[in-house]
Amino acid sequence: MKILLISFSTRGAIGDYFFLLALELAKKENVFLMVPSYFDRKIENAKIFRFKMGNSKIISFFNLINPLLILKILSFIKKERFDIVHLIFGEGYPPMLILAPYLEKKKIPLIITIHDPEIHPGKIVEKLSGFLRKFVIKLAAGIHIHTELFRERIKEMGISGNKIFIIPHGSFAPLFEKYKKPNVQKENWILFFGRLEKYKGLEYFIEAGLKFKEDFKFVIAGPGKLDKQLLDKIKQNPEKFILINKFLSNEEVADLFQRSKVCVLPYIQATQSSVPLISAYFDVPVVATKVGNFIEEIPLINGVLVDPQNSDSLVEGIYRAINLKPIYPKDREFSNLSDKFIFLYQKLLYKSK
Repeated sequence: MKILLISFSTRGAIGDYFFLLALELAKKENVFLMVPSYFDRKIENAKIFRFKMGNSKIISFFNLINPLLILKILSFIKKERFDIVHLIFGEGYPPMLILAPYLEKKKIPLIITIHDPEIHPGKIVEKLSGFLRKFVIKLAAGIHIHTELFRERIKEMGISGNKIFIIPHGSFAPLFEKYKKPNVQKENWILFFGRLEKYKGLEYFIEAGLKFKEDFKFVIAGPGKLDKQLLDKIKQNPEKFILINKFLSNEEVADLFQRSKVCVLPYIQATQSSVPLISAYFDVPVVATKVGNFIEEIPLINGVLVDPQNSDSLVEGIYRAINLKPIYPKDREFSNLSDKFIFLYQKLLYKSK
């Protein structure tokens, strides 16, 4: 089976997802990758087609309107004669408005992995992408989502139930395996890890830190921008907070988790996240709000669910979590999930004939 995996962005968690899935599929099938020019990860046996992207999401989005680039992509697909095309996120990016109708016409099944059935608030590119994807997903042979919780939301987009397929979100733990060390000294740290975004509810994490009576520090680690008001609270309370405002290497991430006692996801809105499984892999209990896939995911790793937008509930959840033993589901690694994707490809290929 000749498979084309496409991603219009391979930075951050999207890139980790794409890389780990491609790595495992390439061990079993004939895999081609269509990726931005900055993609530099090594995947043995996979052939790579690169296209130029900009330095920001907005520039990248509009770079993809270039008709010469779209023609180049179509020519490549026509030449290689793929059996299956699998788009990993990015269903609202401009080239898909041309690519999806072309694949449907040529009877090449297109499967789309949708990470966010609900668009995150406050982002211009996400809003535009959310509008454009309405014209794309109806042309897909299959829509892949990570949880049953989002089936109805996908149906509301006009997709019939027999086109919706569920394979859970894979674990990123293998990326950190070589940095896992025995007997790392634990600190009294409560950790928030990830990009600093409005929808992640950092104001409630900071409120919880100010209310927490024990001698713990609340660590905020990741790239992005904080509101000035929140930044001022952190600076005014250095005995309570540690801010590591940068992109962290895998080695730095592993060190943070191994030294922390609890990981907190205080999100206001969410679909799913790679963080709970990473935390469980490092034996760090998780506290998360009752939003999105956390409702299903957190109990599976023996974590604690709390009310969203409620710092008192967050504090209570942290106390409950401190002495919990997480459960890491090894069957969620991409080495195990890849067979489920291959079976899905075979099913769609059979239906297309």
